[in-house]
Amino acid sequence: MAGVGSGYVRSTLSVVSALEAVVVRSFGPNGGVVLFTRDTGEVLLTRHGQKILNSLHLEHPIARMVVDCIQAHCSVAADGSKSFLLLLASLLRRIHAHSKACKEMSNARARHLANQLLRLCYDGLDDIIVHQVMPHASSLYSSGYRGDTLEGLVRGYMAGRVGIGQAEVLVPIICQFCRKWNVGQGMAEPIRFIHKNFPLLHSTVLGLPIGRSCVQEGFLLGCDWTMFFERKSEEPIRVLVLNESVFVVNEAVSVFENYVCDSHATVHRLCVCAEELDVCVLLSPVKCPDLLLQQAQQKRLCVAECVDPPLLDLFCQLSQSQPAPVGHVATVTSVSRVVLGGHRLGCVGLTPTHTSHSSSEHILHPHTLLLCAPGPGSLDQCVNACQGVFTMLRSVCEAERTPQNSLPDQSEETPLHPVQSQPSNDKSEPSIPAPAPTPDQWHRLLHAGHVVPVGGVFDVLFHHFLLSSDWVAEPQVRSLLAESVLSVPRTLHSHKPRLFMQFQASLLDELRSGPSLKPWSGGVESVSCKQQLLASVLQCVCTLLSVDRVLHTHSHSHITKTSRHGEDDEV
Repeated sequence: MAGVGSGYVRSTLSVVSALEAVVVRSFGPNGGVVLFTRDTGEVLLTRHGQKILNSLHLEHPIARMVVDCIQAHCSVAADGSKSFLLLLASLLRRIHAHSKACKEMSNARARHLANQLLRLCYDGLDDIIVHQVMPHASSLYSSGYRGDTLEGLVRGYMAGRVGIGQAEVLVPIICQFCRKWNVGQGMAEPIRFIHKNFPLLHSTVLGLPIGRSCVQEGFLLGCDWTMFFERKSEEPIRVLVLNESVFVVNEAVSVFENYVCDSHATVHRLCVCAEELDVCVLLSPVKCPDLLLQQAQQKRLCVAECVDPPLLDLFCQLSQSQPAPVGHVATVTSVSRVVLGGHRLGCVGLTPTHTSHSSSEHILHPHTLLLCAPGPGSLDQCVNACQGVFTMLRSVCEAERTPQNSLPDQSEETPLHPVQSQPSNDKSEPSIPAPAPTPDQWHRLLHAGHVVPVGGVFDVLFHHFLLSSDWVAEPQVRSLLAESVLSVPRTLHSHKPRLFMQFQASLLDELRSGPSLKPWSGGVESVSCKQQLLASVLQCVCTLLSVDRVLHTHSHSHITKTSRHGEDDEV
């Protein structure tokens, strides 16, 4: 049993510093890659902070507490696992330095500082950021930006998570994916929908270079067609999605090709139903009997077997399918086969679908993000980074809630309705309502101060306004947090410390004399994500320093063996 005496803060700092040393070498756009090896010989190469921390075998309870706090933060913002550790380690070092002066009261002093920091998180943090940082960030950077704000957000997020070459490929693809989904004027609903269903809206291909990644129009099935026949685009294409229970016998046994059972009646019923519904495509969540495949070949029906059931559920939702005796029936625009190297995937084209919530409407045009990579490690890193982008964009949209851009509650299912095509002489292309021309909706975030350039702008502004604020707190508490915040940009410029000093002096000079109005471009980051990072770290510090005792207990099996030996001795 270890008490929380003068050594507890020091031991906590040692644990956090050890975690910091693992991730700091992969921090920032110039960071390296962390190599993990297992006893089996398997090798993992990654720069993703969460993946690095999850790959560690952590036995110390404080280390597990820290990682749990990071996971909770990243589930909300999907950003800042490495910055979290850098800021946490810097705060603990300064708290330890301040508390050492109190000698016997060192732990009480450390806890007092942590509570004061937590009070700042609840009482003063929002006021400093909303009324000081954001207005000045808007005046400094809103007029001179010459880039695409959406691309800047994605590029700023990708910089520290994948390599430079990978980011150059993925950034434009993700931006294209967002814009192709959003046919209407709103941005929040498409981002919310993609974030919620991302595991089903992307497909992966292993063994190809990352440059083969692309955005595929339509809905990729995740498997190839068992039977495929070309369809003319002007013909209406009706799809029958079979229920999983269609081929179930006695509620227990599924009929597969090697099973000997009386399936003629079931297959005949399916063929009659398909003919009545004028269906030319069958999608099944299980393997179909040979007899059904023979009938489908004779009738020239496209068949896809063993399609993931959640994927079929989302397809039915997006296509606004109608119930049928053996499943659901829907109308699609096309069926095709996507060929990438030696990989073939079935694809189904869908009409744009509009969602309605309150007084706003959004038109969604389904597409699939196709990600390629030469190895499993790089492919997993790309998938994690792309999924994190949409979590970050969703948090940005939530921070910029307006009557025109309000996000629905996540517990509510937004109804989807197909967009009715207007009559047209050209039957080959369905008519899509054209959105009214509007300014860049993402650029509005820059004008409002919701995003700032990457590289330490937020940290320097927050440091300056925190020290000059009149928030009621001990001066050393404000100084402690303000100096700790600068640890993140200092680490970014650790190879050339003079660059950071020049950057900080230049930014403070612009605050006094006014913006330079020079054109600029590049990556940007969300102020709301930075605020969430500060709040999460301050809460983690308070949690760590509120521990009273660390109890080292034996495992249950060891206790049982000990008790049995005791009983034997008594006998």
